[in-house]
Formats: sequence, C-alpha cells, structure tokens
Amino acid sequence: MENHNHPENKHTLTLPSGRILAWTIHGGPLKNAITTDADAKPPAIIFYFHGFPGCSLEANFLSTALLQRHNARCIAIDRPGMDQSTHDPERRLLDWPADVLAIADHLGIPQFSIIGASGGGPYALACAHAIPRVDTSSPDVTVQRGRGRLRGVALVCAMYPTSLGLKGMLTELKVVLAVGRWVPRFITAAVLDRLIGRKARAKDRAVLEKSMDGAMAKRPEAERQAWDDARVRATGVGSLRGAFRQGGMPVATELRLLSSNDWGFRVEDVDGNGLRLWHGMLDQNAPFEMAEKAARLMPGAKTHFFEKAGHLSMAAEHIDAIVADLVGG
Repeated sequence: MENHNHPENKHTLTLPSGRILAWTIHGGPLKNAITTDADAKPPAIIFYFHGFPGCSLEANFLSTALLQRHNARCIAIDRPGMDQSTHDPERRLLDWPADVLAIADHLGIPQFSIIGASGGGPYALACAHAIPRVDTSSPDVTVQRGRGRLRGVALVCAMYPTSLGLKGMLTELKVVLAVGRWVPRFITAAVLDRLIGRKARAKDRAVLEKSMDGAMAKRPEAERQAWDDARVRATGVGSLRGAFRQGGMPVATELRLLSSNDWGFRVEDVDGNGLRLWHGMLDQNAPFEMAEKAARLMPGAKTHFFEKAGHLSMAAEHIDAIVADLVGG
C-alpha cells in the first residue's frame, strides 16, 4: 500500500484569518494536471471530502493506479479540526465552499469535481449549492471555463438531513446524532474522546484496530468482507486516528453540524443536474431511505442504488465506477 501517511504528502495553506487548511494529494503530482492550453486534456481534478469522523487519509481508497487509469488527480482536505487543519468552533456547513475555493485558487485549479463520502456528503451538497457550475453541455472549452468552477458531484453513501428519516440506522448511531444535537458540546467532546479518542491516539494503532474489529463484527456480511481487505482496514484506522489527533472537541463540533436539521440551505434548493447519488440499500450508517428521498428532492440527479451494498462496501467495491462516471460526465 502507498504510504500516504508520510508527512511529505501533507500540504497546508494559512488563510488570512490565520487558520490552517491541510490536504493530501493522490494520483501523482499536480504540476502535470494544471494547464492553460485549451487544446490539451489535463487530468481531471477531484476534491475528496472524507466521512465522519475521519480525515484526508480516507482518500487512500483511491489508489494511484486507479486515478491514473482515469486520468485524474485527487485532493483530499482535512476539515477544520481534523488531523492538521485548525479547529474552528464557530464554523458552519456553508463556510466550507470558501475553504475549498481557497485551496483551488492557491493551486491554480480552474475547475474540479467533488466526491463527498458519508459524513462528507453534506459538505459536498453545500458546495453544489454555493459554487457556480461549469456548463458541461457546451463543447466549447472557453465557454466552459467562463461559467463556473464545479463540474460534478458524487455523493457516496452520503448522509442527508436527519429529517429525511433514520429508518434502518444503527441504534448507536441514532444515539450519537441525538447527543450531538442536544447535549452541550463540551460533554459530547469528553464522551467521544473517552470512548474513541484515547484509542485513536494510542501509540500502537492496533489498539484502535482491535476496537474497530469488534464493531465491524456486528455488521452485515458485505460490510465484514469489505473490512477484511487490508487496504480498507488500514485506510479506516488511519482516517479515524487523524480525526481525533486534536482531541474530541473538533469531532463534537462536526457532529453538532451534521446532526442539525438547519444546514443553512435545503436539499431541495440544490440543483440536481451534475449530481450522482451512489448508495447501498443495506446501509446502516446513512440509511437508504435518506438517499431515496434526497434524490426526489433534487430533480436531475443521477442515482446508482445497489441492493446488496452496505456503507463501507459501497465505497470499497464501486470506487472505480464512481471515479469513471464522475470524470467522464
């Protein structure tokens, strides 16, 4: 497996406010992916938004071989408070598009697509709502470049507002969402850190891995099989360790945002054109009912629903098709 945890792969940008944003790059160097030559076809740029709780290392799902096969590069961002990005206790979901554009501008990226996985889905929707779209219907590259930045969005086993229904969600996750919404943040942070954070920060990563093994053993067979894959396991453990690097408070902040029914915009306000919803019908983290209702609220969105896929197995088994569909459309 590629060692994406190496510090040489972590990049940072200090914003005017002094806050730091960090990200990892996957698929090869960006210098070959950015060009102003209208006749050239540079690799497609994909921003990857990790799940909850997690960090940019989750993008290890997208191997170099996979990305290069589809002529793509991936930029995975640590959300505020995750791994090396500065915690912002007052942040809102709708603050995220500006952070994404700050990195895109810093790197000189004119256009990009987005993959929002699990808890990264709401952030992908916020970008779909706030960032002007590229007119991909026009073959004229000049016209495309003059009408927006965002080419397309893939929502992969994404979370949607809890108001769309929690039927089929694991009981413990329902409890976590309720705690995030109603319990004071400092208490939530302390509980999360005691239950998960201490294990995540243990010097021996096997401490956390053993705990995650126990949780996955109770999941459906498709999820257990996905977890048995060495790459999936290492990615999941590494991502969770990064999520709690700064303690439980940043995770509690994110939980407060995701569990709220007030995201600053409504799902029905998001233009469905250019959106792809990839979801497993056996998903117990982000129930299929959520995705099905969300799709109806966003006319024009393409749906890819799989009867035998769960949460983890959805991303693990279909990531190649997800990337191919996103960069090809």
